[in-house]
Amino acid sequence: MKKHIAASITVCMLIAPVAFSHAQMKSSFKASVEAQKQRDAKSIAEVKQQLAIIKKDIKERNLKFKVDMTEALKRQIDEITGAIPPEDLEKEAEIQTNSGLQLFLEFLQRLSESKAKKQKEATLPPKKEPVKPEEAKKEEPKAVEPEKPRETLPESFMLADPSKPALDWFALGMMTPIKDQGLCGSCWSFTAMGVVEGCYKIKAKDEIDLSEQYCIDCARDKYGRDAGSCNGGWYGNVFDFLMNNYPVEEKVAPYRGYEYGCTPKKQFPIKMVAWGYVRADAGIPTVEQMKKALCTYGPIAATVKVTPAFQAYVGGIFDEFTPVSSDKDVNHGIIIVGWDDSKHAYRIKNSWGQRWGEKGYMWIQYGCNNVGYGAAWVVLDKE
Repeated sequence: MKKHIAASITVCMLIAPVAFSHAQMKSSFKASVEAQKQRDAKSIAEVKQQLAIIKKDIKERNLKFKVDMTEALKRQIDEITGAIPPEDLEKEAEIQTNSGLQLFLEFLQRLSESKAKKQKEATLPPKKEPVKPEEAKKEEPKAVEPEKPRETLPESFMLADPSKPALDWFALGMMTPIKDQGLCGSCWSFTAMGVVEGCYKIKAKDEIDLSEQYCIDCARDKYGRDAGSCNGGWYGNVFDFLMNNYPVEEKVAPYRGYEYGCTPKKQFPIKMVAWGYVRADAGIPTVEQMKKALCTYGPIAATVKVTPAFQAYVGGIFDEFTPVSSDKDVNHGIIIVGWDDSKHAYRIKNSWGQRWGEKGYMWIQYGCNNVGYGAAWVVLDKE
């Protein structure tokens, strides 16, 4: 008996230090991450110098936006961005878009058949007592045949009119509150969830707050590739993940701002029916293509090139037009929520909190800083 007790005590003594060590390691990791973030912060002198240079450029070029000292400007760009387009995006985009459009058309076909069935049921006369054959002379109501599949989207499906001079899903109350990705390169996750939230609100007339953390911890694309981390990622990989998985709510997996590890969570039943790119090669769409996409699908996931001037933006129409090496020269995921031809600009939703820009939003001139590269749409169906 004494030997048994002694053995138990020995086991406990061996296990306890291991558990304690694991907790220490986790705490130490978080502390080292925070310490690194503090080391990466710019000095006040450096920020003031950058701001002075930006203001001088705005004045000399007579640009249309305003800047000031912002929290975003105090950080290194790669800390608060994180969009990394896949190397073979052009090839992947063509395959995905063709597949996505086909799935979307099939979804519309199902909707059409369901509508036709309801119309048929509505036109049927109420059930009566059986009548004699010679009395049954009235013609039976004709069944409404479902529409045949189309190769293009029906105009009747459009959510809005792309010929109008302006559209703003935010002004229409269809966007969810602004969030803050903090010091983590997870813009790709905020872009993905923000688009799903917006499209869900348009469709269901209800608001949902989805978890970006769950995407950081768990999302993988159809090839099994990790969707991303605090070191960057791609929203298209999240859309891939949602084709076979449901998202979870923010209250189920609150945002931490660092990778935590994937564990099973209670999911929210929003089904991704289809997704694709506005342009088959994921290139920057024309203004007309973007307008049509916004009116067909709702908010659009996209990218832009962030610069210090972008970080310092507090209002007006952003028209920096920084030099770019190619259309793919982007670093940040954002959501395009509308346009205004009188401003010659798109309205975009950012993930840097309400204290940046115009309460988290920006007006950015068409074509500025590669805005729109990788523009992608989604189609949802609530189960």
